[in-house]
Amino acid sequence: MQIELRSRVGRFAFAAVCLVGVALYVGLALRAFLAAHLAAKLEVSKTLKAIQLEPGNAEYRDFLGRNLALSGSTLDEAISNYRTAVELNRYEARYWLDLAGAYQFAGRTEEQGDSLERAAQADPTTPHVAWEAGNFFLVRGDREKALRYFRVVLANDPEAVDSTLKLCWRAAGNATEILDQALPPRADLYLSFLQFLVTRQEATAAENVWDRLIGLRQAFPAKPALPYFQLLIAKQEVLAAKSAWQQLSSEDPSLQKYLPSNENLVINGGFEENMLNGGFDWWYQSLPQAALAIDTSDVHSGTRSLSVTFDGHSVPGPALVQFIPAKPNTSYKFSAACRTENIDTASGPRFAIVDAYTNSSYVLTDDTLGTTPWRLQQASFQTGPSTNLLVLKVARDPATPLIRGKLWIDDFKLVEANN
Repeated sequence: MQIELRSRVGRFAFAAVCLVGVALYVGLALRAFLAAHLAAKLEVSKTLKAIQLEPGNAEYRDFLGRNLALSGSTLDEAISNYRTAVELNRYEARYWLDLAGAYQFAGRTEEQGDSLERAAQADPTTPHVAWEAGNFFLVRGDREKALRYFRVVLANDPEAVDSTLKLCWRAAGNATEILDQALPPRADLYLSFLQFLVTRQEATAAENVWDRLIGLRQAFPAKPALPYFQLLIAKQEVLAAKSAWQQLSSEDPSLQKYLPSNENLVINGGFEENMLNGGFDWWYQSLPQAALAIDTSDVHSGTRSLSVTFDGHSVPGPALVQFIPAKPNTSYKFSAACRTENIDTASGPRFAIVDAYTNSSYVLTDDTLGTTPWRLQQASFQTGPSTNLLVLKVARDPATPLIRGKLWIDDFKLVEANN
């Protein structure tokens, strides 16, 4: 009977402990629920009660600091509560940002900077935290530290790349400094910076970025780099453009088909490859008055030709050109095939080659009218003493008469006369 009594007492004791534990748990849960409910009211008095219920909750201290700041109370009170929040939880970047904002309004810039740095330490890869810190230090004149934070933004927020590059350039105006301090070594970011500089016609800086991009030894597609060649050609940097084209073909194997050879300096002369619309391939624009199309049913050789349909309006010719590096004082032989159907005009289409920079004419073939079968047009010429870049195009001379009908072109070829 004694053993049975002790066993019953033990059971009662265990049950009592369980009840106490459940009561404590329920009490804590209710306490936390009530505190959260009060804090959600976003009123100073309610938030104070929430803090009384849970004094160790950093979120409520941050709420209170925000409520005090918004209610027009003294900033000192708001700052005091923000400081308590970061003391309770120094790993939440938002608390540090709120504290930094309060310091900013109070004109306490040193403490603002310290708080922003602590926010970045607490959350080192979040772009908006780094953006706040970067802008602060940029305003303070600490460009090196600002660029370091903008590097985080560039590495982690694709949507902010353009705006961040713009800000970095405005701050530094130096491609090397931005490459060294702000840009992570990634081909996509270097391409974005290259495109940024191209739009601003910053040729020297763009060449710097291009060299660093190639030095990364990271594969990247050719298309985003094509505007760079337009800049180099516009700035008469022909040698740099030629070198970059070779480098680009090494980075993008698909570009190997777009390299000139001794047998033909015209790239993609038979239109067998897709036109890149840039670089040293064909540049084109399909206009309503002279619409371009690849034709696989009517060719001079190979499997494709290019057709141009004139709709009866006045147009100088199809918007189709190719830039071809050339040597000065050198003889060349040119040929191209064409066919026409119902070309009705007083000035038919011709093949033309001119100096890219002086517009000196080297080739202007006879115009083609009516309906003709495929035929080869040929010409020989010698470049001038300063020519280093030619433009090959389909032109009309004069360009003003109305024109209707269809033209097919194929098999463009340009070689040195001694080849």
